[in-house]
Amino acid sequence: MASPFNIFGIGSRPKSYLGIDIGTLSIKIVELSAEDGRPKLENYAILTDYDLMAGNSAGDSGERTAKVFNGKAAIMIRRLFKEGSISAREGNMSVPIFSSFLTVIELPQMSESELVNAIQFEAKKYVPVPLESVVIDWSVIGENGAGGISVILVAIPKDLISEYSVIAKEAELKLLNIELETVSATRALIGNDTVPAVLIDMGARDTTISVVDGGHLRISHSIAASGEDLTRALASSLNIDWRRAEDLKKESGLKVMNGNKQITEVLTPLLNDIINASQNIIDLYFSKTKKKIEKIIIYGGASKMPGFGEYLSGRLKMDAIVGAPFGRVAYSEKLKPAIDEVGHELTIAVGLALKAIQ
Repeated sequence: MASPFNIFGIGSRPKSYLGIDIGTLSIKIVELSAEDGRPKLENYAILTDYDLMAGNSAGDSGERTAKVFNGKAAIMIRRLFKEGSISAREGNMSVPIFSSFLTVIELPQMSESELVNAIQFEAKKYVPVPLESVVIDWSVIGENGAGGISVILVAIPKDLISEYSVIAKEAELKLLNIELETVSATRALIGNDTVPAVLIDMGARDTTISVVDGGHLRISHSIAASGEDLTRALASSLNIDWRRAEDLKKESGLKVMNGNKQITEVLTPLLNDIINASQNIIDLYFSKTKKKIEKIIIYGGASKMPGFGEYLSGRLKMDAIVGAPFGRVAYSEKLKPAIDEVGHELTIAVGLALKAIQ
């Protein structure tokens, strides 16, 4: 059965494609090509602008706007193209789950034409905003064990798609697809692994917790607890500025709590929010499917924060491993030290680029 999980559609195929992940504080770009049937890394680039958060945290008079990357995304992408010597100009972008909507619905077996009509009808039940304000996308992800099919349903606001389209145009990029960050991360981290797993991405603005089973995304939910919250808590408890607290978080991570009751009391409630939300999703999935989650995969900027993986493992009683988005991607051996250091931050960008070359 055909699956129209492709908002913009792919046209002609150049040699290589881009995955562009526009986050709260940074923009990540990965350029991949296909060589002998295997993805190959051609280039990557990361640009971080701490002023986007530090200024806001410090209470500066200049407030952050609601625009993506404070309205500077296109300028920064062009800068990355130039400074990173990135040649490709076609690729995909992602949007965060907190700005969109995702669910999995169960339907009986039906023809493709019947399915198209059924999706439009069912979407009215699940999407919490007027359907005329969003773009609906969907994909059949398999049979549901009850004689029917499972369909992943995505709704992305038209205003957001319009903004990303403008960013692409101003950056002189041919935009092929827009998809949710979690879908991109699943593609990069899971591949053909069918084991039920939880994916956790603690970003600067929120933490996204997802369940993947049979290689497909099943649940994805965002909570307000974020890496930025940890930074602010450290800054307040230690009476230091935001940037010093951010550096301390990266250098020492959760190990700053060791023997420091004051810091522990400040950080524990934030971490408990993540633990509780993760456990709730794990329990929810088990109650629906009777399947036990077997591992936790953490990705994104906070995934290598010292002590974070150990904390999750201890509280959730299962192994938490850092995702390896370049596991199926060929790259020069001389890049291995750099990939080992920053590869986890490129997870979403890798997933986007993989979508373009597959």
